[in-house]
Amino acid sequence: MDAELEGEVRRKRREIVRRTLLWGRDNVRDFPWRRDRTPYRVLVAEIILRRTTAKAACRVYGAFLRRYPDVYTLSRADVGELEALLSAIGYHKQRALILKEVAQFIVSKYNGVIPDRREDLEAIPHVGHYTAGAVLSLGYGIPSAMVDSNVERVIGRVFSRALPARGRKREVLEVAEAIVPREGHELFNLAMLDLGALVCRYRGEACQECPLLEVCDTGIHRQGGKGAGRVT
Repeated sequence: MDAELEGEVRRKRREIVRRTLLWGRDNVRDFPWRRDRTPYRVLVAEIILRRTTAKAACRVYGAFLRRYPDVYTLSRADVGELEALLSAIGYHKQRALILKEVAQFIVSKYNGVIPDRREDLEAIPHVGHYTAGAVLSLGYGIPSAMVDSNVERVIGRVFSRALPARGRKREVLEVAEAIVPREGHELFNLAMLDLGALVCRYRGEACQECPLLEVCDTGIHRQGGKGAGRVT
């Protein structure tokens, strides 16, 4: 992270955390996988959610956990049964193979225990930075950033003046890890996800509704240099 970006992170971090947590208390969405979380449930949910909607994932998540309550039962799953259970959400053949491969790897490599270190999680097939962060933060309670396309967009807009115009994935990840709080990181991560999905959208962004408007390079620019009223 270069000096300019690091300075911007230090300057904005406190307000980003405060405002995001405050917004999150009233606006974070309620989904089954956000309740009664375990590392296994978080991992399964993130794979089920790929390339589908939350509404669709809700249709199979509960039944999936009842049929495959742990990594061992999933590792022994019949692929045909997995495909049938997941058929309601599409991408089911690939998703079934991914889930089984992930489970078998964890059983073989980690004796059935989902690891609690990022480098070990990212060594699992089909597990990248975002999914590893979700397992750490939501599953284990270990502060870690969760950067999907929505969060990447929020960070990219908030720090648009200091981030490079192109090829900035690494810098966005560094910023995300730098701003995630030690206390309340679970709510912070969920709020960042939902802020990007509901307010800081790819198209039709609602800057005037955004709690980060006053610290957002892009939002302030769009409003002609005028921020919204302060969040208290």
